[in-house]
Amino acid sequence: MINKKLKNNFSLRWKGKQRRIGITGGIASGKTLVGNFLFEAKQWPILDADLYAHKALKSDSQIAKKILLRYGNKILEKSKQNQPIINRKALAQIIFQNNLEKQWLEEIIHPFVNRQFDEELEKFKSNSVIILIIPLLFEKNYTKICSEIMYIDCSRLKQLERLKSRDKLNDNEANQRIDAQWSNSFKKQFADYIINNSQDDESWKEQLNTLFNL
Repeated sequence: MINKKLKNNFSLRWKGKQRRIGITGGIASGKTLVGNFLFEAKQWPILDADLYAHKALKSDSQIAKKILLRYGNKILEKSKQNQPIINRKALAQIIFQNNLEKQWLEEIIHPFVNRQFDEELEKFKSNSVIILIIPLLFEKNYTKICSEIMYIDCSRLKQLERLKSRDKLNDNEANQRIDAQWSNSFKKQFADYIINNSQDDESWKEQLNTLFNL
């Protein structure tokens, strides 16, 4: 699945003066939870790829218009102002059942996400430390903008449990979302730190305390 050149790229890191902590992990592993905790403890700014992807789907964006043109009523709903907007759950059902559609969507969203990162990194260039939350950090080859990578590890059983509870998914839908990403066992071998968040406790905080002296 992964060629040697791409594996070598996973070893690339940002070499500038700014410390850029890339946080990644499987879906529903707790990336945002960890990022927010570090922000509260250290006031390190957070750049979040998911927020940029959501911004790309705003009803007045060109990307949203392309998506609505492609899928039409399958994903269309009305806002409180009676404006056409994207039903993200309906869109997710399409792309997680069809790899070609998923690839098409990623090809129009990720250039936007890249630009957002470029703009925000420039805005926060004077900060000594910054957090980058990037779910597809390895899949989309963002390693070179991170000085270090923290992988939030989580068992598949716990991912399924959290996904079904958080997003109101059935077993099949939750499994589709997990399978759409590369496996935890593969990705975490390229991380600089691994935080285990498979338990329903706050042991992950102790692991962060050890790493960052919080």
